[in-house]
Amino acid sequence: MSATIIQMPKPGAGQYLGERKLFLVPSFILPPGLPDDAEKILETYWSEVRDHLNGLERSLGKVSRIYHELVSDAGDDGMETLTQVNPRGGAFVKALCQSGAALESLEDRALLEESMDWQRCVSIGLVSEKVMTTALDAFRQASEGRSKHMLERIDNTLAPGESGALFIREDHGLQFPPDIRVFYVAPRSLDALKRWLEQQMRAPAPPPPADEDDAHNPVADLWTPS
Repeated sequence: MSATIIQMPKPGAGQYLGERKLFLVPSFILPPGLPDDAEKILETYWSEVRDHLNGLERSLGKVSRIYHELVSDAGDDGMETLTQVNPRGGAFVKALCQSGAALESLEDRALLEESMDWQRCVSIGLVSEKVMTTALDAFRQASEGRSKHMLERIDNTLAPGESGALFIREDHGLQFPPDIRVFYVAPRSLDALKRWLEQQMRAPAPPPPADEDDAHNPVADLWTPS
């Protein structure tokens, strides 16, 4: 049975005293060089995430542990990875760590890399139905292994009474332990950000320059494992 996801009421600290709490923040891994309108939306998004989390911390307690998708190391090594894959989110997480939170490892590196490689195989458009089936099955198994590992990491590190923050894509599919209270962080700008992403994914890719074969839609580099 999965944990109940709570859409940001104004909870009282006493109501969840001694319980494990997880603040779930939708994370977007975007390439550099975004247009100005996207940069403004992102800036607003992370500002609102900060305000939202500050409110949760005031009500439910300070964030003690931080988990971020794609991060397989804890501490400084994990922070280095995080600032590379998600610069805006990384700056926010760094501020949380400076306030006393600990960045935990969330991913199994081998499963993460396997999942990424199988996804690349599937995305190129394989000709053979047999090979495509093999790749899809392998991708599904690697993704399930990733999810299992992530849940184990959260379950084994988030202690009773602690609050944690999980930065992960919205379609993560994780089924959290029933004793973890999950609070979904949904800033007003979240819808605007998702609309912009949908528009970019629907837009036709511009033709490549004469001296470059790999020009493409800037969101094409967005990795969103299933």
